[in-house]
Parts: sequence; C-alpha cells; structure tokens
Amino acid sequence: MAYQPKSYRKFVATAATATLVAGAIAPIASAASFTDVSAKYKEAVDFVVSKGANGLTSTTFGVGSDIKRVDAAVLLVNVLGLDIEKAPASGFTDVPARAAKHVNALKAAGITNGKSATKFDAESKITRGELALWIQKGFELKGEGNVTFTDVSDRYKEAVSALVANEITNGISATQFGTDKTAKRGDYAIFLQKAAAPVSPVSIASVSAINAKTIEVKFNKAVDTDKAQLELLRGTFKQNFTATWSEDKKSVQLAGATNFQAADYTVNITGLGKDVLTGTVKIEAQKVASIQILDEVAVVDKAVDANGVLPALTTATVGYVVKDQYGTDITKTTTLTTNDAANITAANGVVKLSSGLVVGKKVNDLVPVVLIDQATGTSAAKTVKLSAESTVSSIEVAGIYNAKGEAVALTDKSKANEAFIVLNLKDQYGKEITDAAKATGLVITNTNPTNLTIASSATKVKIGDKDKLVIALSAILKAGDTDVLLISTTNGQSAKYTVKVSETSTTDAISVSQPEIAVAGESTLIPLTVTDKEGNVITDKKLLADANKGIKVGNTTVSESELEVKDGQVYYKKSLSAGTQALVFQTSTYKVATITINVKAAAVPTVVRGVKNPLVISTAQNPVTITAKDHLIIEDQYGRVMKDSTAPVTVSLVGTSDVVSLTGNVVSPAKKGTATLQVALATQNGTIDSAVEVKVQVTDGTEYNGYEIAEIGKTKVATAKAIKVNGLLNGGKVALESGEYTATISGGKLASPQAVTGGSFTLADGALNTDSSSNKVDTEFTLTVTINATGKVLEQKFVVSAQAEKVQDFFFTSTAVNGDYNSAKAITEATLAAGSTVADLKTGETPVAVNVATVDQYGNKAVTAIVAETVTIVPEKVADVTISNNGTPAASVTLKNGVTESNVTLNIKIGNTTKELKVKVVTP
Repeated sequence: MAYQPKSYRKFVATAATATLVAGAIAPIASAASFTDVSAKYKEAVDFVVSKGANGLTSTTFGVGSDIKRVDAAVLLVNVLGLDIEKAPASGFTDVPARAAKHVNALKAAGITNGKSATKFDAESKITRGELALWIQKGFELKGEGNVTFTDVSDRYKEAVSALVANEITNGISATQFGTDKTAKRGDYAIFLQKAAAPVSPVSIASVSAINAKTIEVKFNKAVDTDKAQLELLRGTFKQNFTATWSEDKKSVQLAGATNFQAADYTVNITGLGKDVLTGTVKIEAQKVASIQILDEVAVVDKAVDANGVLPALTTATVGYVVKDQYGTDITKTTTLTTNDAANITAANGVVKLSSGLVVGKKVNDLVPVVLIDQATGTSAAKTVKLSAESTVSSIEVAGIYNAKGEAVALTDKSKANEAFIVLNLKDQYGKEITDAAKATGLVITNTNPTNLTIASSATKVKIGDKDKLVIALSAILKAGDTDVLLISTTNGQSAKYTVKVSETSTTDAISVSQPEIAVAGESTLIPLTVTDKEGNVITDKKLLADANKGIKVGNTTVSESELEVKDGQVYYKKSLSAGTQALVFQTSTYKVATITINVKAAAVPTVVRGVKNPLVISTAQNPVTITAKDHLIIEDQYGRVMKDSTAPVTVSLVGTSDVVSLTGNVVSPAKKGTATLQVALATQNGTIDSAVEVKVQVTDGTEYNGYEIAEIGKTKVATAKAIKVNGLLNGGKVALESGEYTATISGGKLASPQAVTGGSFTLADGALNTDSSSNKVDTEFTLTVTINATGKVLEQKFVVSAQAEKVQDFFFTSTAVNGDYNSAKAITEATLAAGSTVADLKTGETPVAVNVATVDQYGNKAVTAIVAETVTIVPEKVADVTISNNGTPAASVTLKNGVTESNVTLNIKIGNTTKELKVKVVTP
C-alpha cells in the first residue's frame, strides 16, 4: 500500500487516552475482556484497543453499535499516529475539548474539512461512505475505480474502489457497499486493522511436478483467477496445457495432454500485479521407482484331480503394480522380465504361471516369483502359494443404484447412505461373487476424498430383489468427478469407475432484515434473503444448512432446525438474551451481512382477555379447576397471546349464585343455569393486575346443541384406548360421563359388536384381519355411540394395528429420560468426546446427556435415550478427522494428530425419521 509520511505524521501512536465513545471506561487489555467479540472481530478489536479504543462497558465492546464522527476521528488519528500537538486549530466550534486536538490533526492532514467552515458535526453518526473517504485519504490508498456496487456515487467511487482493491472490505452484499448506512464499531475496527497492515502482494510459494504430466503452482494467498494469465515454457518453447484451479484459488495445476519431456520448465503468470510472477521446475524422465506383487497367493484356474494334484493346462495368476517416481501407476506401459522367462510372464498387471510350472503341483505348494525392470534395476520378489479358493478375477461396475434397484444420479444434495456403487464380480471359475468374504482380494482406491468418502471394502446389500456386493458411500462432500479404482490382488485385473456428483446451487449473496419482534428467551425469526451466483433466491433449508455450500452465523454452519420457511421467506430462528445483540451471517463465497437487534425483556403475563372457549360444565361431571393454561386467553406486555401460560389467576363470584359454588379456583356445578365469574391475573403479592368477567353455564345434559366423538387415531392391538364424547352447547364442550352414552365396536373379525365399558376399549389380537399368509394386517373398525338422553347415534372409523411402536418423529433435548415430553425443549447443538458414539452426546454449560423426545404412530410421547438405527457423520473439515463405522449405530469420529476440536453434522435415524444435530468433537 502506498503510505507516505507527512511532516506532521509520527510513526508511533500518540499517548492520547481519547476513546471511541465519549465517557467510556478506561482502556482494557484485549478483546478477550469483552463478551460480544466473536472470532471475526478479535484481531481488529485487539488492534484498536492498543490504539486507545475502549468498550461500551467493562464487558462489551459494542461491535454492532454505531459510531459518532468525533469518536471515529479520534481513533483514526491514533492509528495514523498524527501529531496532535503541532496541528493548527480547525476552526470547528462543535468539537468537545477531549477531541479538539485530534480533529485539528485530521483536518490538517487533509482527511476532512467538516460539514462547514465552523461545523464538524461531532455528535452525528458517521456513515460507511464517509469512513471510506477518511481511510482512503489517511492511508493514501489507490484503487482502480471499477467497483460494481449500485449505491456508490461518484463522490465515493475512488475511496470505495481503494478499500476493495486493498482487501479492506467487499461491501455488505454483492451489489451494495452500504454507503449511506451508519458505520458499526466492529466493522470500523476491521477497516482500521486491515488498512494499517500492509497488503502482501501475490507471490508464487512453490512450483512442483506432481506427476510426469502435471505441474502444480502454489501461491501465498488466494488469487483472482479471472485476471491470472498463465504461460508454460520449455526453454523458449511454449507448452500446451489445461489449467485447473483449486477451490480456494491458492493453487493451479497445469496438465499436459501427455507426459512432459524431461527438461527445465518455467511458469510465468501475469495480471496479478505490475510484476510477472515466475517459477521453475525440473521434470525428470519417467522411470520405474517401485514394483509390488499384490498378494501372497497365486490363484489357479482349475480344480485339483482325484489325486489332489493340478491337472493339465492349469495356470495360476497373481497381480502386480508398477509406479514411477511420482507415484503414478505405469503398470500397463512398463515391460518387466522375470526369474523364469519360459514359465513366468508379467504383462498389464498380471503375473502368469504357465501350466509347465503348475501342472502336477498341489494346492499350497510354493513358487518363487521375481519381477525385474532392466532399465533401472528395480525388482520385487515374493514366494507365492498356489490356491484354488474362489476369489475376484473379473471386475465390473454396474453403476450407482439405491436399495430399490433404481439408478441414481448423484448431486451434492443427495443422501450418501441411500446410494451404492454396485459391483459385478466373478471368480476364476466364472461364477458371480456375492459373499464379501470372498472379495477380500479387491483393492478399492478413492482418488478424490475431498469430493466423496467411500467404504474401503465391499459389503453385501440387497439391491432390488438380488444380493449384490457394493461399495457404500459414506459422505458426499461436494460436486465433482471422483475416480474409484478397483484392482484384484490375485490376477491384477482392474476397473476404473467415475462417480459423478453434479453441483446444485451454492449460497453467494445474503441480506438480513430486522425481525418483527425479538423477545428474550424466545425463538426470534430473523428474515434472510440468500441468493446463488445467478441471483436466484434460495429457500431450500438443506442447501442453506450444508457445511460447504450453505450459510454460517459467526463461524458455525446453521442447522436445518434453525431455519424456517414461510410463504417463500427464509427465517433464521435464534433464542437471544435481552439487550443489544449483533449477528454476523456469511455465505459459502464469504459474502457477509450483519445485523444488530434490540432484544426486549422476556415476556410476562400482563392482561387476561377472556376464555378460550365458552365455559360450560355439566351437573353430571366433577368440579372444574380454572387455570390460565386450560381456559384463559392471556396476553404479554407486547399484546401477544401467551400459549400455555402458567400465570397465577384468581377466581371469584360476581354477586351470589346457587348455580355454582366456588372454592379457590375450583368451580362446582349445583344446578342448571348460569353464573358470572371474575377471573383475574395476580402478582406474587396477590395484587390484581388485570381481570375479566366470564359467564359459566351449567347444563343437566338436556339442551346440548349437538355431540361429537373426539378423534381416536391409530390404535395398537391389545392396548386399552380411552374414548371421549363431548356435548356441544353455545360454542362450549362438555365431556360426557360414560354413563351418559352407550358405545360399541364393530368390524374386523368381531363376530358381534363389542361393548365399550367405562369409557375405554381393548381389541384382542384375534379381532384383526389377516393376509394370505395369516399375518395380522391393519384393520378398520367402527365406534358407534348412542346418546342416552336423545337417542342420537354417532360413528367414527379408526384403524387398529399389530405393528410394534415405531418412532414417527423426534427432536433432540436435554430433558432427562422419562421427563415430561410437553415441557421438553429442543436443542440443535451438542459436544462429543472424540472416539465416542452418540450415546455419549452432551449439551449445556454444565454438560448433561442428549436425549430424544419421540412420538410413535399411535401418538405415544416419551423422552428416551438415543437408540439410533443409523448414524451418518458429515465432517466440516475432512482433513481434521477420521470416521469409523459410518452409517451404523456405532459410528464414531476421532481427531487427527494436532487437532483439538472439529465440527461435524450427525444425521441420526430413529424409526422412520432422520434428524440433524450440529456437534463439536473435542479431545476426551
């Protein structure tokens, strides 16, 4: 960066103790002292604190708070090291004494002229555009003037271009710099830190040959691939190549159509700065570096005769592989000699022992084999054992299929555990192999584990209606082509299959809006607009929650459970603490959006508006206890109805009544008629805050407007099931006593209707219908209810099943096993000690076990320990972890050497449902 000193500029910070905000506390040591400084802001806050910046409080820096012009001026002068003692008076009359010398220096440096000759506008908020002007002038930054932001006028164009060119900011979105938006303290700290740190130019870190036809160039930082112009020279001769850039744009591979000639090569790169970047590499002539005989056995192609010896024309084979100095397989282009040229030949990866050597021998006899490359003298020797056991001889890949036998086209959104690489393997006798134990002689190599994670051995799976050997897919990490190589160790036969994963959308730009309301302790819905690289709005929660292509809050990928989509609008759900909260959102292309939310105090019951339903009770039923949760409409201080409120209420009679009697909140019916009650909210000291009068109607059952049977739902055989019959009166419901109606069950194999007694029934196993194999099947029955008082007949059909309970839905919770399902709260994040299974998941500051709140097909709810059917682990950084038993209940993840923690996503299947859980894997 072009930063030239001026006569009044010093190169050390002044001793001024001026602050970023007037009246703030004395400076403190570092960002670690503040609770609101995320990893994104840490280095920047440490930097400005070292230059005299203070926090808003002793524990908060206020990264999301606005900045006044005077405070921004003080810090910029401190960072630039301007001489505040020698600068002439600015002439501004509205600058507080604490900052007068700093504003004098800022004006003297030509960085600002204020709003007028006498007005600096010290107490106003400074905008991002104004800061761009100050920073560009203060640090004398240069730019190319080609910004694409739509909100940058000519006044700001040069300054904004300079900030972008010097990698200080990329704006608030792909099209908006936020010129007129007020600047935030955290963003200003980042601007200053980056502006003060010299921008290192792009340079070549290394040039190397990774094989005989590919040269790799690595850079010190990500480069603009659209500007980079590549040239490859052998001497003065230009070479043709295909360039492939890495995803992080920090390296590029130059691949020739064939092997490069042995020579010195020069790589020249222009377009990344004023200088040409140059690197050289020496490519050696390709040569044999290693030979490996792949197995301990040589497989014969005929069975032994009655005497236990191998018959005429029997041959045996064993595989081998040859690699060059770069580790490239050159087996098929290399000619080898052997220790017995007449009887042992080696070609195309197969060592063949002729019948002249094998005939007359027995199984398990030993034969020495030596392979030699005469050009280099490289050799391999092994004594192999003759074997007649069935083993892989012929390899073919049928394709990618699911368990139903349907061909699958993979995308980066496909579920890895629902697709398989299906193999057609045959042994030396031409028979198909479906026994995994007989396929142990198959070497499986994944050439691109950054795209795809696969199993290292074949397993047996039923594909359609046939048993097949397959290679399971453990995880689909990103789009791209991955070659899977398969080699038989016994005869060297090989196959290559390219797994193609097509790319779906990836998140690119993001904007965020204020929520309708944010209340402490509740899930706040924060509106997001996320678009892909073509500008299409993304509403797919799975894509938004993808570890590689989705969005992050802070440094953590969002989970699907944290997202909600209503009428095409995406919302991020977050429970926030009261006060000012700042959130930073980031897309997969590193575009950022920030928001500061004023979170209101937690909701408290404030007003009672009335009853949820007309209050009707029967002389035939027990007394009714009036509660806020069951009967009342309660609003909080923000005018919102509080669902399931547990607010304390008091109930009293208005006047006198012989229709009901009242004991506390318990209303007891006496006779047919109506009465008036006053229902009031009460504080802890008994003071009434809000009250409403409600009518209570007592019926003797003769004037109901109608009747209904409450929904029965699916019922399990041989299990008691209660029924509920309601009388309807003026919008209210009264549950009838079992003596007020007669009910029977009919259907299935019941010879005659079965009576319902005491308000519940149980259907025996023999009542269910059966299929042709005498298996019990789901059976429909009819409940018939006759109202005794009126003779009205009601019917409801329902299904009874013999199936065992199976989870239909669940969520993760910290509630203890056998706790109250209705009170259980969902969690989305947890921790797991490396090497442990999901049974050891923990959550919370004081760690407790992660359990699940489940609902089965019969509506039964419970909180239980996690008993997973499958667990699939998707790592955020593949290089950090090792995954074992993926796709099984025993799946676990360990950290590689030097890694202390890493983030993964667990896809846990229980019953018929799979849910995601974000997990931080830590050292035990």
